[in-house]
Amino acid sequence: MKKFLFMAVALMTLTACEEKVEMPTEPQKAKNVTFEVSSNGWSVTTRSLEADGQEMTDLWLFDYVDGELVQTIHKVAADVDFSSPSVAMAYGEHNVYFVAARGKTPTVSGTDITWLSPSDTFWKSVSVTVGSGSASSVPVALDRVVTKLRVAVNDEVPTGTATLELTQSPWYAGIDYTTGAAVGESHDSRTVAVPSSYIGTSGQLVVNLFSLSDDDEWTADVGIVAKNSGGDILGSVALSDVPFLRNRVTEAIGNLFTSATTFSVSLNTEWLDSYTLEW
Repeated sequence: MKKFLFMAVALMTLTACEEKVEMPTEPQKAKNVTFEVSSNGWSVTTRSLEADGQEMTDLWLFDYVDGELVQTIHKVAADVDFSSPSVAMAYGEHNVYFVAARGKTPTVSGTDITWLSPSDTFWKSVSVTVGSGSASSVPVALDRVVTKLRVAVNDEVPTGTATLELTQSPWYAGIDYTTGAAVGESHDSRTVAVPSSYIGTSGQLVVNLFSLSDDDEWTADVGIVAKNSGGDILGSVALSDVPFLRNRVTEAIGNLFTSATTFSVSLNTEWLDSYTLEW
């Protein structure tokens, strides 16, 4: 009996010891991947990303694995690796979404980025396989995802002109970074101050407005109203069903303060053919 009890105690002791043994876990393998960001028409230097002579202010990378967001990288123009961020990425398959922009007051909520005032914006989705033999440097060419309304006033700007109020109904203030689709539909007007240096000039007053855009052509009603500092209307024009398209300039040119109604459109060579209209 004593021998049996001794063996039972020894077995219980051995079992208890085995339960406490913790096998070391192998750390998840990862490597640094550098993304060389560019786009057609961009001037890319060590610390800048430029389009049409204007520098982007923000660059986002959203790293997804198996449909789940695992990390977000946000770079600004002052960062030394702005155009070539290096990211530590676990081995495996990744979907990475890129957004580069220079709009004012960006906000990220869920998968949407919206701006108080959108401007030139570029986007791309890429699939990346990270492993021991995969490339440590990946080129990424982003595509423009905005349209631009360019309003050029031909006639003389009268004394007292203070603002141009432009209504583009609708326009879009944001992007779903997972699809590149335009979001944030708005019908609000946007007001631009007219510098005093333009008073008395002809053919020099030009205003550009950006909107995020999908691939398909769409239309909006456009209103252009000039006001003095007291809010009195000095000139106005209304345009219906104006067409817009991603990566295309729609340029409205004409007289705002006189009865003559000639309008035309021009193209920035880095964009698609612009659409011309007259009023």
